Amino acid sequence: MYKVGVYFGRFCPPHRGHLYQMMMASTQCEKLIVVISDNRRQTEAICEEAGLPVITYQLRKQWMSQQVQDMEHIEVRILDETDIPVYPDGWPLWSERMRQVVPERIDAFFVGDREYDLPLKRYFPDSAIELFDPSRSRYPISATEIRRDILNNWHYILGPARPFFAKKVLIAGTESCGKTTLTKCLAKLYNTSWSEEVGRYYAEKYLGGDETIYTDEDFGRMAHLQAEQDYQALRNANKVCFFDTDAVVTDYYSELYMGHRNKLVEAYINPDRYDVLLLLMPDVRWVDDGMRLNGSQERREMLNRRLVDMYREFGFGDKMVFVRGDYYQRLTTAIDLVDNMLRLQQK
Repeated sequence: MYKVGVYFGRFCPPHRGHLYQMMMASTQCEKLIVVISDNRRQTEAICEEAGLPVITYQLRKQWMSQQVQDMEHIEVRILDETDIPVYPDGWPLWSERMRQVVPERIDAFFVGDREYDLPLKRYFPDSAIELFDPSRSRYPISATEIRRDILNNWHYILGPARPFFAKKVLIAGTESCGKTTLTKCLAKLYNTSWSEEVGRYYAEKYLGGDETIYTDEDFGRMAHLQAEQDYQALRNANKVCFFDTDAVVTDYYSELYMGHRNKLVEAYINPDRYDVLLLLMPDVRWVDDGMRLNGSQERREMLNRRLVDMYREFGFGDKMVFVRGDYYQRLTTAIDLVDNMLRLQQK
């Protein structure tokens, strides 16, 4: 058994083939160091080519570290290649940088590509080279292929990385627009996770049901709890995740209950977190569930205009889709939109 082994790659994104090689390598050494190589310019270019946000080295280290967090003999490190000439011209400087990142004596490199064999033997003559499954017989996939077709290769992407690639659908509206029911219906139809509206239950859970005693701190806490719940839902998403309201709605209710907006809440507002916003119009029957305040149609329409204005103010304008009609029409409209969105992601 080797004392120290190294397994390196770009891992953009990390997939089951990478994990398989890591696990097999980890059985052959006392300590396995996984080195994530990153050339910022190259990373930006390949992500732009695939139509993806930049998959930073910080994200990749998070994902890989989460994947092996309960395996104490595996450690994840970063090798910055930004100032190194591109392959194959950068081997001398890359080798020097590898020794800086891994100052321990490297007993073995574990690689999955034959092209690394000769250069590694030249620059690390005292290290063994373990070539592992170069034909990718168990997991016939590459990160390049995954980037080109995220959804059809979803099962290859490691769990911690999936939230980054999942499509994110925000569903919002004023009182009694069917948000909660629509969110659950969609999540169940697409066999995925969803996040419920924290504000709907906050007063009952934390204020004894008395909505007259809200404070600014309550709305700030509400936004934080919503963000945490959204995060947990996204971690369990299957290609798409649905969110029942966001911090804009919380800020809207702060204005409604407190008479002013809330800076604590607004810190959580970020349109980039979502791919689309389904904004439900107040054209279905208002239902009094004992927690609602605004039943007249005139007031419902006034409040809806206010919420729409707030979403536009916070930069959601190009993501907004207005959903109208009865409950059947709303569900049908939402399904068509999500189906089209998921098809567009398949390239």
